[in-house]
Amino acid sequence: MRALRGWAPHNRSVKMTSIHSTKLAVIGSGLMGSALARAFASVGHDVAVWNRTPGKARAVGGGTVAFENLVEAVTGRSLVVVSLSNYAAWSELVASPAIASALTGTTLVQLTSGSPADARGGLEWARAHGVDYLDAAILAYPAFVATDYATVYYAGSRAVFERHQETLQAIAKNSVYVDEKIGSAATLDCAILEAYYGGSLAVLHAAAMCQAEGLDPKAFFAQKNSFLGLISVTADAAQDMIERNDFTGQQCSLNTHVAAIEHIVRLSTDARISDRFPRELLENYRRALGAGLGEQELPAVFRTLKAVP
Repeated sequence: MRALRGWAPHNRSVKMTSIHSTKLAVIGSGLMGSALARAFASVGHDVAVWNRTPGKARAVGGGTVAFENLVEAVTGRSLVVVSLSNYAAWSELVASPAIASALTGTTLVQLTSGSPADARGGLEWARAHGVDYLDAAILAYPAFVATDYATVYYAGSRAVFERHQETLQAIAKNSVYVDEKIGSAATLDCAILEAYYGGSLAVLHAAAMCQAEGLDPKAFFAQKNSFLGLISVTADAAQDMIERNDFTGQQCSLNTHVAAIEHIVRLSTDARISDRFPRELLENYRRALGAGLGEQELPAVFRTLKAVP
């Protein structure tokens, strides 16, 4: 969720005091990059900012210093944080030998949205140019940066992470080290976002079903704790079952769950609202029945989704 825009709850700032000032640069002055730069500067760090459009860098403010020349912006900085639109934009920048040379000896924290493969490519480039490298994923809207609502996941060398952890906590006190595997932060980010986007679509489709049947969606939203509780219980059960590779149980078989989803599809069709989402659900659950898992618990669907060794 590295550059999401939109609503935000009450902005609760994380009260932090910088023990020592770090000279760092933030590359990219979009909504997220600007929020990151201001957060670093607010606790006393020496922050250089750069953007392809110089006016955007100058607009960051908050005690940051804007540079028009990227080489000058990163020279002499021990930490360089990158927040661009995509990895292609980053690759274009570092194709310049002068920029690559200026980054040698620094630590690069890549906060640009991407896949685990992108992260691995970034690490390969960093190693070839004498740059320490952390791949990171921020689970926050720009307005959440430096508040209690922000979490940043990091992957790469633990020693590099620990060396800069204090500085990095300026953007999120909840700075989570995931794993040495460089793609692990991006993987966890995508996994959390899939649960978020999939769950959000399910909630909105459920509200649409209620409205189509003449039931005020407020009645559904009032039961939020009920369906969130079911998801939480299922997640806990799935964690244990996946670890044991045993999906047997006495609670509710997949056969029963599939029958329930069939009712949802029928309601959607009868109410003349989009039934694409519940039909996709039904297809995935029926695939598990076809694999002979009908008498097992709901998390057994995992067996039809996991990677084949």
